[in-house]
Amino acid sequence: MDLLTEGDILGLVGVYGYVLSVVALSYVLKDRVGNPRKLVHILTGGIVFFWWSFDTRLVMAGLAAFPFVPLLLLATPRSPIKFLRQGPLGTRSSEGHPYGLVMYAISWTIIAYMLFDDLFAASVAIAAMSFGDGMGELIGRKYGKHHYYSNRSLEGTAAVFAATLLGILVLLWFYFDLIAYPGGTVPYAPTLFAVSISCFIACLEAVTPGSVDNLVIPLVVAAFLHGLGV
Repeated sequence: MDLLTEGDILGLVGVYGYVLSVVALSYVLKDRVGNPRKLVHILTGGIVFFWWSFDTRLVMAGLAAFPFVPLLLLATPRSPIKFLRQGPLGTRSSEGHPYGLVMYAISWTIIAYMLFDDLFAASVAIAAMSFGDGMGELIGRKYGKHHYYSNRSLEGTAAVFAATLLGILVLLWFYFDLIAYPGGTVPYAPTLFAVSISCFIACLEAVTPGSVDNLVIPLVVAAFLHGLGV
């Protein structure tokens, strides 16, 4: 038996090609955006559109996800490698969390392994972290006027809901209409499902400390959806 199937190779090429493209884009736009790492945080969520091609659990988790954990650790402020520390993965605003992307990669690895047979639920969990939480922070910091916690605003929470809702609707179309994904089911009408899960994620993001949200949000969402049988 081959070590890697055609599906695994396609998935690896897709994931690494996409992530490299996102990093390159963040580098090109580094002087136009305030925080290139946040751009990486949001756009890297697009990996969910490559997961379906993997045939092997260990390949998806061990080769497509886990290698980013040590790589991103080397891009933190304490890294001895200067070009990584000061590159688009290492550059951060003073308000950002230095290990946020590391937690992102850890969540990605755990979810890829544990929910290999439940990729739609896994994809919604990653979308909640990347699109929802990422856009919520951007909108909240720039336009947040009505704060209910010191670092939470109604505008930011509304952005979490809207971005997550859009992400789930796209994932529903992609997985169940475009590629006819056989695993998992939506327990009720797709739009109602998307709205209710987006509300749940917005509320979860509102009460999760920013220092651990890249771990807590995706893992809780993944466990919740898997428990529903999605």
